[in-house]
Amino acid sequence: MKYNFILQFFILLNIAYSPIFAQNSVQETADVFFPEKLVMALNHPNYSYSISDAYLKAMKYEATFGDSDSKEYHRTTVPLVSLMTNPMENSDAFEFEMKSAKLMGIDGFQFELRPSAGDYYLNRFKKIFSEYVKVAEDKNIDFKFSIVVDMKRSKKMPVSFLLMKVENTLNELFKATNYSKKWLRTGNNKVVVFLKYPQKVIDEGFGKKYVEPFIANPNLIKNVAEVYESLRKGLVDDVAFVYQADHVADPQLVNQILDYFPAIYTSSSTQNYTVGIDRLAEVCRERNRPFIQCVFSELKGTKRYDVHTDKKLSTMNGKTSKMADRETYIRAHNYKMTSMLRDLLEKGIERDADMLTVYSWNFFNRGTHFAPELHHGYGLGILLKYYKNKWLNNDKELENEVVLLSFKNFLPGELNHTKGVKVKFREKEQQYLKDLDSVEVVTLLKEGGEVYFNNRSMGFAPKGIHTFYALKEKGKMDVKVKRKKQTILEYTAPKEVVGKQSYTDFLTYSFSSLDDFYAVANQNIILENEMNSMRNRFLISKEDEVKWRYAATKRFSDNLTAMYQYGLSSNKYLEIREKNYKKYKQQIKEILTEFNYSIWLELEESAKKHEGIPMFEDNQNEALKGYNILPEYTKQK
Repeated sequence: MKYNFILQFFILLNIAYSPIFAQNSVQETADVFFPEKLVMALNHPNYSYSISDAYLKAMKYEATFGDSDSKEYHRTTVPLVSLMTNPMENSDAFEFEMKSAKLMGIDGFQFELRPSAGDYYLNRFKKIFSEYVKVAEDKNIDFKFSIVVDMKRSKKMPVSFLLMKVENTLNELFKATNYSKKWLRTGNNKVVVFLKYPQKVIDEGFGKKYVEPFIANPNLIKNVAEVYESLRKGLVDDVAFVYQADHVADPQLVNQILDYFPAIYTSSSTQNYTVGIDRLAEVCRERNRPFIQCVFSELKGTKRYDVHTDKKLSTMNGKTSKMADRETYIRAHNYKMTSMLRDLLEKGIERDADMLTVYSWNFFNRGTHFAPELHHGYGLGILLKYYKNKWLNNDKELENEVVLLSFKNFLPGELNHTKGVKVKFREKEQQYLKDLDSVEVVTLLKEGGEVYFNNRSMGFAPKGIHTFYALKEKGKMDVKVKRKKQTILEYTAPKEVVGKQSYTDFLTYSFSSLDDFYAVANQNIILENEMNSMRNRFLISKEDEVKWRYAATKRFSDNLTAMYQYGLSSNKYLEIREKNYKKYKQQIKEILTEFNYSIWLELEESAKKHEGIPMFEDNQNEALKGYNILPEYTKQK
């Protein structure tokens, strides 16, 4: 987009955003910024399982493991909700996302707003966000919402133009949600708005080396603050801005930010710099400001790169389709299994964080999602809830003893030695190879016990959480926990280690002994709405409802089992899935009258065909494209 023809107009508009900063807004919220400790997770607005407002193609099996034509991206994520049901109406889809997140210990969603994007993206964003809030209110779901405003802009874009779009969008959202109490608010009722790349509202904030000039000249951060104060004054609801600090090496910069902003949060890429985050937490405590801890499991991109040139591939130039998989690679953090998540959650407790932000609920293309998915069901949520109870000083005993198994689905020595897409690590490879060739066994116990992996003793696991690592071998994985010579817990992972795959499947598989319990709970969220609809439409009896629920649950379970066994063999899996569907249709046919069955089948077949947002729009819209790109990893020094 060219901005020259409106530049003169926005020069005049700059008058509305002249420096008028008032410092008293900081102290008004400092003491009571977060009234309660909450876990907020970043939600991708286009990755729910809704009929009209989701990018469904990237969420279905046919476009992941089963799609051999996808050359620009290498997707291996299959959300479990896609095996549970057909795409849903927005109200049902959004209700499912919120209730599923609550089952995993998440209290609210953050939505990333990109004001520099076009009207297509912004209109869809406003629609989805407003509907989420409305569903939460209508269904009486205890859930919070907040906006993360991405202030990235090109140097050609006047800051006035960007600020106008932010102001207009936020004001529309406030009005559309009727100033809802579901917004994340401070103790004195200010709406909490997170700022990503906040320094880019002034020209000195562009570039990777902006930090040193900011430290040397405190007036620069003051200039940034003045811009946001002018923005705040134009909003129809009062807000408190939370500043993202992507560099935390120097406490001086942190203090400068806190001179003008009531709170700071940090990006995922800074979490490996433990000393810097520790200093940030200390400064926040010294100044009576909230500390926000970012947590995530691991990161893996889906964007392919050329092994020869290290350039991103694009289907637009026609070259990608001619390249063999082995000539491309994806980028990944090679953290061992769930260790990064557990470490960050533990640090959040040690640092007495006022809020935990989960880097992603459903950013499936980044490999750090918490939403139940083929590679991991509910283990991440189990870990989050365990540490959350400690964080909240909740001394209640574990409700259930649990064992979690995590592994990468390749045998020792096979990574990057097959015909599949290669994996390029963001750190030195050697120190992680041993971890990648292991199976991680995590126990959560009420009392200590002896742990056995495939009938081999791993040692004694004390009360609480404990981790073992076993050599990864081909075949099944079985764990037993014995206490006083009695087996008190036994679990076999539903997927075996296969090895020698044609696909590179680098995400971490995690399974827990409570997965079946949570799977039923998640599907019941969907079935409650489905059965209500069936009762109203076909007047089915209670007895028939029980049969219908069983049929739907069995179909999901059978498809999931087939996915674990044959997911890398598309024809075999699709054949089994079709057989399961025929069996399901026959079960429903026995419940309904012939006329009602014909109506149901027509609705069912129609729902299966929905593809949501077209691929063309996704490619053309910069805001949506940005969601599919993993930011470059910056190692702190």
